[in-house]
Amino acid sequence: MLAMGDGLDMESILGDAIAKAGIDDTGDDWFLTPLEAWSQDLESDNLTDSGRAFLRRLAVNDIVRRLEVLKTIRDHPEILDVEVPPIVYITGLERSGTTILHNLLALHPQMRPLLRWELMHPVPPPETASYATDERIAATQASIEPLRGSLLERMHWVNADEPEECTWAMIDMVGLLGQAPTACMPAWSRFIRSTDMTPAFEHYRQVIQLLLWKHPVAPGQRLVLKAPQTSSHLAQFAAVFPDAHFVVPDRDPYRVVSSTMVMVASLMDAFCVENPIRNPGPDGHDWIGTTARRLRDIARFDDEQPDRIAHVPYPLLASDPRAAVTAVVREVGLPVDADYERAVDAFIDAQRAGKRPTPPKHLDATGLDRDDLMASPEIAAYCDRFAIAPEEQRLTGAAPTN
Repeated sequence: MLAMGDGLDMESILGDAIAKAGIDDTGDDWFLTPLEAWSQDLESDNLTDSGRAFLRRLAVNDIVRRLEVLKTIRDHPEILDVEVPPIVYITGLERSGTTILHNLLALHPQMRPLLRWELMHPVPPPETASYATDERIAATQASIEPLRGSLLERMHWVNADEPEECTWAMIDMVGLLGQAPTACMPAWSRFIRSTDMTPAFEHYRQVIQLLLWKHPVAPGQRLVLKAPQTSSHLAQFAAVFPDAHFVVPDRDPYRVVSSTMVMVASLMDAFCVENPIRNPGPDGHDWIGTTARRLRDIARFDDEQPDRIAHVPYPLLASDPRAAVTAVVREVGLPVDADYERAVDAFIDAQRAGKRPTPPKHLDATGLDRDDLMASPEIAAYCDRFAIAPEEQRLTGAAPTN
């Protein structure tokens, strides 16, 4: 176990990663700023020794992946000539239906997702001949199996061979654990929220090129990617990927934020002495302010580039997923046929038959008050603009409750 001061500084973490990878060329130094913020947060006396050790290992492994990716590209510069196809990019807020939308769009024959195992372990680059049998699939699956039966499995589960969020493949110390540790890593969280992420997105583009190098997309095929976290930096991502078309599911923000807080709180229990979500202090994460900024940024992008963004009402996605997803497919200019509709229906039927555990029907709001949330002008304006009704009212016809 690690205690405070035991190799938590940036130099120690970087040194261990270099030694583990056997590669000493770290590339440009932009990633050092989030690494420094991460190492600063590791000194917090609110982290348990086991949590601190886990989060330090996470940083070391993230840098190792960075070193391996950059070396592969240096050894094979032709990777940077790989064409990145048009992207259908799902973003918005967490817990708003992005995962089911991602899975359903990935069923279309002209859409290709990137899977969890290849995003987490992109080196050596996947090859077409062994893509479905790569040994990293089983290794990745084994690493997540201990979480079976947890709240995380009921709320957000991605098997090794299923589509995963882009943040898992970012190589600049900005995507660790899907950005879930923001609640317990305040300095790092401030960096993520306030920084121009263009350099990270440029490196992510290179990761995509590496993943497509020996396993290219089929002619006319598009990538379908997802990261709700990117809604904080939508314009920056759009500039790096000028052919991307964005899809945003719109759901009651109170339900979204409450659900996200519960899920993240369950993760933070493993790291923290005092869970900053269950017992927020004066310097705790500003969930309402963060949500307001993200919705404001989505609305601004919608104003500035309306031809590049489509919105999906969550009530439609929940009640008639086939209608919701086929509308998106047509919006991005792809055909819809009976085979695709049957594939969508079969996926939904399997989900409802128990392929995954049923999500909790009732969630503790962890102190979040609906009136406080809706007092935000940005959140209220977004709900008015996209006709987002309180979810309890939509489901039961009754007045919304806290």
